[in-house]
This record gives sequence, C-alpha cells and structure tokens, in this order.
Amino acid sequence: MGDRSLQWQSASYSHAGKVRQCNEDSLLNKTESGLWAVADGMGGHEAGDVASQTIVKRLNELTPRAYISDYVDLVEDCLLEINRELVDYGRTELNGLTVGSTVVCMIARGNLGVVLWVGDSRLYRLRADDFVQLTKDHSEVQRLVDEGVISAEQAEKSAFRNVLTRAVGAHEEVDIDINAFDVKEGDRYLLCSDGVYNELEESQLIALTKCNDFNRVAEKLASACLNTPARDNFSFVVVQSS
Repeated sequence: MGDRSLQWQSASYSHAGKVRQCNEDSLLNKTESGLWAVADGMGGHEAGDVASQTIVKRLNELTPRAYISDYVDLVEDCLLEINRELVDYGRTELNGLTVGSTVVCMIARGNLGVVLWVGDSRLYRLRADDFVQLTKDHSEVQRLVDEGVISAEQAEKSAFRNVLTRAVGAHEEVDIDINAFDVKEGDRYLLCSDGVYNELEESQLIALTKCNDFNRVAEKLASACLNTPARDNFSFVVVQSS
C-alpha cells in the first residue's frame, strides 16, 4: 500500500459567489501528500468560516503516512477531535450556537483511494465516460429519497434540500463515513461543495471535468459557476492520476 507509482496533478478554486459577503468554504490541495479536502461552513450559523478553516488547517498540519490505512486513521481521529473542539467552542464562547462544517477528504496511495466525509460536500470520479458520485449526502432530502418518500427529481426542488443530518461540530458525536475505491491511470476526481453541484447540471459537470487540457479544467469550472446566479459560496478541487 505504500506504492506511489501513479503521478498526481491537481487544481483548486474557491469563491464567495455573487450573493454572500463571506466565503465560508475552505479547501486543501496537498498533492505531494496525496490528501485533498473541501469543507463548507454551515451558512446561517455563527462562525461557519471558523469551522471550515479549522478543519483545513488541522488536516494540513498532519504528518503524511506511507500506508493509506494509517493516514485514514489519522484523518479520522483529527476530524473527531475537531468535532469535540467545535462543540465546546460553540457552547462556551457562543452561548450554545452551532459552529459546524461539512467536509469531504480524499486520500490516495498507489492504486487505492479512500474518501471520508460528513455532510453534503461531494466526491465524484470521472473514468473514461463513467461519471459517478462516490459519496452520499448526509441530508434530510437524501434520507427522504432513501426511504422512498420522494424521487431524486423531486429532491432537487425540495425545501429540505439544504438541511443537513450530519456536520462536523453540530453534535457531541459525529459519524464519519469512509469508503475505499480503486484508482486507475487517467481517473479524474472532483471534490466540491454544494455551491458547485447545486448551480451546475450533472451534464455540465461531466463536460467540464472531461476537458482535454487538465490545466484548464479549474478555470473552466470556475467560469461556469460564475456564469450562474452563484447564490452560495463554491469551492472545488480537481485531481488527476497519470
């Protein structure tokens, strides 16, 4: 698992959007360590930017591990510790207000990748013409879809669309979902906040992520987001194996 035969390229972008004054998103683009992350501070709550920035800062400070299982354990423990600290901070400094954030992290070693996530920030993979979402949102609307109450099409217009069921800092305990996946040469991965996929259709995400010139993918994605109403902050990291 310590194999590093694949080479990695990445690019990232974060913007407040056209409506909000503060950018509560944060991102980590640490290609040399095989670690990438996007965190989306919970809008409408006190210090959402503090929550997302804390997550990214602490992940950035971790010493990389050669073996992916060790690195995953380290990242998971870090997120659990941050959760406790944010809950305590909200209770003691902000009169019990929630200081929370989503997070999606991708770790890669050799031909193996792992995604850890809490909330509705997502990881997608583009392999040839196959574009798949490797995460499942921790949201009220996703729960309703899973239970068969509403369809995926209805979910896109649901009033519960932005109601999270999990976030780092929201509760005393947090469940972090972790999935492993295979990595192949030529794969492209997109980590993003909801400000990206809520404004762009999946067909647009596919076309933009497939851009032949990888060096222009981030530029094209950012431009496409800015050509929408951009009602929310939006952030993404694009990663390619070769």
